Amino acid sequence: MIGRVFSALLALCLVLGTLIVPAVADDSYTTVLSGPMQSGETSRAGDYYIRFDIVNGSNTVNVTLSGATVPQQFKTPRNVVVGSSLYYPGMLRVYIDHIEGNQVYVDVAKPGGSSGASTSGTKVSCDIPGQTALGGDVVSFPVVIQNNDDSDHIYTLDSFSEISWKTWFEYGNKGVYKISVPAKQSRTVELMVQTWGNTPKGEQKVTAYVDNIRLEVFVDITSANQSADVSYKVGSKIASIGDKITYDLHIKNVQAKENTYRLSVAGLPENWYARFKESAASSEEISEVVMPASSEKDLVLEIVPPYSVSAGDFNFTSVVTTPDNLTIAKELALTLKSGTAMNVVSSKLAYDTKPGETFDIVLYVSNTGQGSALTNVYLDVQAPQGWLVQTSPNRTNSIKAGDTQTFTMTVQSPGNIVASDYELNVVVKSDQAEKEKDYRITVNTESYIPYIGTGVLIVVAVGLFFIYRKYGRR
Repeated sequence: MIGRVFSALLALCLVLGTLIVPAVADDSYTTVLSGPMQSGETSRAGDYYIRFDIVNGSNTVNVTLSGATVPQQFKTPRNVVVGSSLYYPGMLRVYIDHIEGNQVYVDVAKPGGSSGASTSGTKVSCDIPGQTALGGDVVSFPVVIQNNDDSDHIYTLDSFSEISWKTWFEYGNKGVYKISVPAKQSRTVELMVQTWGNTPKGEQKVTAYVDNIRLEVFVDITSANQSADVSYKVGSKIASIGDKITYDLHIKNVQAKENTYRLSVAGLPENWYARFKESAASSEEISEVVMPASSEKDLVLEIVPPYSVSAGDFNFTSVVTTPDNLTIAKELALTLKSGTAMNVVSSKLAYDTKPGETFDIVLYVSNTGQGSALTNVYLDVQAPQGWLVQTSPNRTNSIKAGDTQTFTMTVQSPGNIVASDYELNVVVKSDQAEKEKDYRITVNTESYIPYIGTGVLIVVAVGLFFIYRKYGRR
């Protein structure tokens, strides 16, 4: 009887041995499985198999251990809250770090060994795992990967921040996500952390993985670096000389108070001009913007190069200055291409003529652009019905920048046309641009009424003369 009670108590102790406790540092364990694990999939962890299932709608993970040497009482699934460890006495310690999407980030270790940062002959370390920074700074952590094996290894790199800072790895000033380390050698990669300007003061953790080896580093934010988030929809543009050039600016006041931000542009080429506006259609220029607490605003930066500008690449800097005189600079780029522009001139826009009479209209077509030529230039003439119009030349292949081409239109109205005002529409067309001109043609006809009146008077006078001679003396 006593033996049965003792056995039951022993079994109960073994079951209770799988206690779930907050994670604590313990150098008596060696990591055998670490990193992101797909929910619902079974992975090898040393001599055992382990499966992680995310419990829907919670921060809890269901852990199932299996294997030929696993006692039956430990094969029952266990729920583990994120940030806690599950212990299988004498077998494994399972730590649930966090859940990301459909993946569970874990660290599974077995008893024995001196460090969880070294597995299968690989050691991962960082000499400065804790750094101070201002909010908005980029922090760099040198991570040393030591391959102690007799064979080369390619390691996969991963990292994340609990508050969604942007993190990445660099090697030789290049972004990397895998690194090759020869046998018995080491490589140092830089773990880069982009902090946010509105990060509250205090310590934040960043977790990195080199294959299944987990490394934690820390950033202590001592002060906010800026009170606004500033971004441009497009920071690099291509335009033709003479185009209207605008950049869409977005400012967010990340503080819980009203702020006034000063606006300026630095590094503009000589004789260039820049102005900030409420919108692209606005004609009013602004030099600062007042923003209520936690508000956002869209603005437009307009760049105005001089007329004498040449084609090329240009760079300048948009600067937003906060109330505490901190500057938020954004680099902008502009590529200007050679442009074309057409100008059409005539000596006059109104002409007088008579029915059937021929006259000339002379047009001077100039390319007032820079660099590029106007090509395939011709006149498209719309005249009243019955009119005859001939152009000389009929078409020209190109007009170089700064050159002028003369076109002559020979116009003839019908002989039986009624006296009136008529309109002649001319569109000068090219492959690059076109211009329109309207001409008023006044047609005048001869008047015979004065001659008819004079003839009638003469006939009347002659008739009176003969009547007078015949009857006058009686």
